[in-house]
Amino acid sequence: MRIAFYVDTFYPEISGISDSILTLGEQLQKDGHGVLCVAPYHPKKNYKNSENAHPALKKLQIIRIPSLPVPGSPTGQWRFALPVLASWRAMRKFKPDVIHVQTPFGTGIEAVLISRLLGIPLVGTNHTPIQEFVRYSPINGAFAEKIARKYDAWFYNRCSFVTAPYQGLIDAMRAQGFKRAGKGQPNPVLIDKFSIPSSEEKAALKKKFNVAGPLIFYSGRLAPEKRMDVALEALALLHKDMPEISLIATGHGAAEEGLKTLAQKLGIASSVQFPGFVSIETLVEYYKAADVFVMLSTAETQSLVLMQAYAAGVPAVVARAGALPEYTPLGCGFLTEVGNAKEVAKKLKQLLTNPELRKTMGTSARAYVERFSPAAVAQEWKEIYAKSLSR
Repeated sequence: MRIAFYVDTFYPEISGISDSILTLGEQLQKDGHGVLCVAPYHPKKNYKNSENAHPALKKLQIIRIPSLPVPGSPTGQWRFALPVLASWRAMRKFKPDVIHVQTPFGTGIEAVLISRLLGIPLVGTNHTPIQEFVRYSPINGAFAEKIARKYDAWFYNRCSFVTAPYQGLIDAMRAQGFKRAGKGQPNPVLIDKFSIPSSEEKAALKKKFNVAGPLIFYSGRLAPEKRMDVALEALALLHKDMPEISLIATGHGAAEEGLKTLAQKLGIASSVQFPGFVSIETLVEYYKAADVFVMLSTAETQSLVLMQAYAAGVPAVVARAGALPEYTPLGCGFLTEVGNAKEVAKKLKQLLTNPELRKTMGTSARAYVERFSPAAVAQEWKEIYAKSLSR
């Protein structure tokens, strides 16, 4: 089988969507299938930190189509692909059996056009609750949210079958007019790169990262919807009784400078590290050094970084929002109300002061995340593609 991925959010922009596509593509190639990815063009300067971001980057065939920068985007790297059929020639040569569109914007429109012109089945994945991002855009308000949701439904009605990382997003789309067949379908996680460290390994890595006491970890885009401001407020509350506590947050984004300013204001700047983008090898080490992972976002449809924490045996404190409750079983972490720094601090303290609880939850988390291995998820996708071809 030959599969063509079309995606707007892709390397050199770092995101969970990029990771999930590369992980799935790599596994499909291992299983003997042909894979090609169509993504927006990026200028060379955008590639500075992403060359080694994912092991599949050098293995997957990638076609770039013309694009324009999106001013004020959360990462400063968003590009709007121009759907001018620039991938036409490559698709005629590649001859895909299925087109799998991952996002609904310029590249997504290109996928719809190519699908119609070449008569290729179109499968879709909606990774994003689009209304959450509209709330943080220059154009916000109830009207903008309504238009965004309606557009989502209109776009994915062009597909024969649609998935989202959790069923709740499919249900929300149906309420706005989405009518096609669809289901919740998790993204794959590179679990084999992560493992539960020994106590000696954890101590050595903490020393390497200049961490003297308990370590709270976050990885991902530093954007408003991730609510890392709440994590900093919780850290400030804990700092009074646990002065050696630290928080490390990897990644870049529009909220980064504001978060650094907030840490200064709260008097905890010396306890917080923002190392920026890190390689996958260093990221694995951060997870091994961590005692607790924190994910307080209001816009997650699965959260691959949360799954990576589970793969490293790190329990989590997460917000009761989006897909996070669905992906946080009782034995893997604690749920907290959105924006409630006091509750977050309470749950963090409960984990940080109880090594046995952390160990038990970490072991459960590792066992839970095994179901999202690339091989298991790729097998489910092959069945979805086969059904789309039969239609």
